[in-house]
Amino acid sequence: MYKPEFQDILALVQMPTRYLGNEINAVKKDLNKVDLTFALVFPDLYEIGTSHFGLQILYSILNNQNNIAAERFFAPAPDMETYLKEKQIPSLSMESKRELKKFDIIGISLLYELNFTNILTILSLSKIPFYAKERDDLFPLIIGGGPCAFNPEPLADFFDAFVIGDGEDAVVQISNRVIQFKKEGDGKKKSLLKLLSEIDGVYVPSFFDPEFDENGIQTLTPLFEDYKKVKRAFLPELTIDNFPTSPIIPFAKPVHDRLRLEIARGCSRGCRFCQAGMIYRPVRERSLDDLIQITDASLKSTGYSEISLLSLSTGDYSNLPPLMERLLDLGEGHCNAISLPSIRAEKLTPELMSIIKKVRKTGFTIAPEAGSQRLRDIINKNLAQESIDATVKNAFDLGWKNIKLYFMMGLPFETGEDIKAICDLSQNLASSYAKGKKNINTSVACFIPKAHTPFQRCSQISLEETKEKLQYLKDNLRHRKVKLKWQDPEMSLIEGVWARGDRKLSKLLVKAFEKGCRLDGWNDKFNFSLWQKSFEETGIDPLFYTSRQRNDDEALPWDIIDSGVTSKFFKKEFQKSKKEALTSDCREEECTGCGVCDFETVRPVLHDIVSDPQNSLNFKNSDPVKETAIRRIPDDAFKKFEIGFSKLETARFFGHLELATIVKRAVKRAGLNVKYSQGFNPAMRLSFETALPLGMESEEELLFIYLENNLEPEAVVKLLNKTLPQGLCITGCKPFNKFEKKKSTASLYRIKFLESCLKKERVDNLLNLSEFIVEDLSKKGKIRKTDLRKAVEKISFIDLQNIEMVIKKYNERIIRPAQILKNCFELDENIINCARIKKMKQG
Repeated sequence: MYKPEFQDILALVQMPTRYLGNEINAVKKDLNKVDLTFALVFPDLYEIGTSHFGLQILYSILNNQNNIAAERFFAPAPDMETYLKEKQIPSLSMESKRELKKFDIIGISLLYELNFTNILTILSLSKIPFYAKERDDLFPLIIGGGPCAFNPEPLADFFDAFVIGDGEDAVVQISNRVIQFKKEGDGKKKSLLKLLSEIDGVYVPSFFDPEFDENGIQTLTPLFEDYKKVKRAFLPELTIDNFPTSPIIPFAKPVHDRLRLEIARGCSRGCRFCQAGMIYRPVRERSLDDLIQITDASLKSTGYSEISLLSLSTGDYSNLPPLMERLLDLGEGHCNAISLPSIRAEKLTPELMSIIKKVRKTGFTIAPEAGSQRLRDIINKNLAQESIDATVKNAFDLGWKNIKLYFMMGLPFETGEDIKAICDLSQNLASSYAKGKKNINTSVACFIPKAHTPFQRCSQISLEETKEKLQYLKDNLRHRKVKLKWQDPEMSLIEGVWARGDRKLSKLLVKAFEKGCRLDGWNDKFNFSLWQKSFEETGIDPLFYTSRQRNDDEALPWDIIDSGVTSKFFKKEFQKSKKEALTSDCREEECTGCGVCDFETVRPVLHDIVSDPQNSLNFKNSDPVKETAIRRIPDDAFKKFEIGFSKLETARFFGHLELATIVKRAVKRAGLNVKYSQGFNPAMRLSFETALPLGMESEEELLFIYLENNLEPEAVVKLLNKTLPQGLCITGCKPFNKFEKKKSTASLYRIKFLESCLKKERVDNLLNLSEFIVEDLSKKGKIRKTDLRKAVEKISFIDLQNIEMVIKKYNERIIRPAQILKNCFELDENIINCARIKKMKQG
């Protein structure tokens, strides 16, 4: 349950639904009846973290264990952090509002280096000591995982352990070991960590002593003979068992508000700068059968209208055309768009092009990475100029209006001609293919060398050089059809420091946090001057980590981590880059000898190409297409219904657009057939009588929707109430009658304040006035006058904290209580926002 003071804060912050935790498909268990509680922490804002597919996977896997409860935490926005500190409220879980430090395990996702200060924000609010050595045996076990864990050293002092690699199996093994230890262990954290170190992929930093030579180079000395190297955890194949078919449906504005379908993991194209392409090898595809069954179940459980295909290289999926065809069939009436982020020209077969024409287009990205063919060969992009031209042409021809080109500056062996080539390529593509309303967005970022790549020992160009190259692009990339975008060079510098840092950086992170660094991955929150001061005060030289070329014999901070790809392969690839020599994709050519496969447990999982997808699918119980697809119903089979609903308690924090989305998805989950508008992007025929202000409750609101003629109103009420989140309730349903006499236009509101702030004389003064004129701007920017006194039909002063108002329309405009309270009673805005304003049911 909500703590009262936390609920009061929600009324004061932006986007309060970030913190509600009562989303559809959220799992709430009795934490007193499980053997283990697991906090899943994503150190960024809710709209970023809740869009991360890996978090959904772990949440589903853990909560599928009857004796484990997993709950979520996200970084608070600055306004929320301020209020939490002011009221001394710790980090609370989304689901049960339990304190972070009361969980058995805290698992923190490490996706992006510029999220690191947010980790300290979350720990600080909970008064959990930052350094692992300062936490006694009573504090939770803190574990990190994700791509940044492949160089865990900058964060090693803060974490008890890291999971390196795929987390699906490792997280369950860790949980079971901890459960067993709680029952049978000696209570010492070191003993528990020794047990966990036996699990594949688990790295315990305290089991290695760091040493630094006269040049500041870190090496690690193992404390145990049987624990000298940590081999990445590996998931042999992707199955339905480890896929979340009932993912949480986020509130607010998640960056990816659609069904995410991971079709494959890993990439073997071998781009020499790409960390993900190295650490997630080999390629493992999901089967076509599994993907269709997953989509069927997920569309039913979510009500989503869009599907996003997730993979490092979506176009390489063996059965992309039949998958797209089946998804379109499966989503008939449910799914309006399939996000196909990028397809190489050579993969655009006539069959696939025909299918893509049926799909509503979202974004399309092409990543040449470099402007010249010479530099693309150096980085092993395996992308020819002809392919880029053909891909852009095909994408525009197939209906995309905007194409994003992604480039990097500062790649190894880059020259000024390569930067000029970015301008030339962008402008030539725009001139040749961006006709009419079609446009190209060219995005550039500084190349940041990452651990476990052939370029891991390369230097990163200086901040000054990055700015110079960016300025050249600003001055020379000028075309009316091209828009240039870029990553902040200062952000790239900080990311570069952390990407290849060591344990000396722990004091830097603490200092930056103390100075106020928060949400550094957000342009409007990033403050480079605070980082500069932190470098100065800690004596850390950022250039030691970024601008320095590492020698072949220099120890690297992440040498303790075995990603599966050998250092020999990395060195060989770097030498080939010097010669501009290409390495082929091993899924199409022979093995490249990277070392990751043993061809028994670790091997590529590729599926045979399906020629007839309709006959290839073997469903155990039923045909999901017949079960899920909405029947094609003629327009005259629908009629308009009037549905009453209440919006109470935490639902008062839903904004109007958010409420509309929630209702639409509830209708889909309820299995109701709805009338849609015509066109390429059909919209559900749904409308609301009024838009209720954020924060206001109501016992009676109306919406209108076109449903099948033969539906019983009672059935509609029952079906919808099963699918709505807490606080929303359908109170009635009936066929719409345009001749029915409308109820009174006046509304009764009950208002309860948190503190005594009302004065009876103000109420009396307002009632004694003949008019009370206020001015504001209309949507068209014109000054309009409103007589609030004429809008107030009645006010009843109950006591210093409670009041009732009857308010009617003024010139056909709805007047809300907050306008009266602010203008007539001169109450502070925060007092009004925290008040419980409820619109009562008429009669």
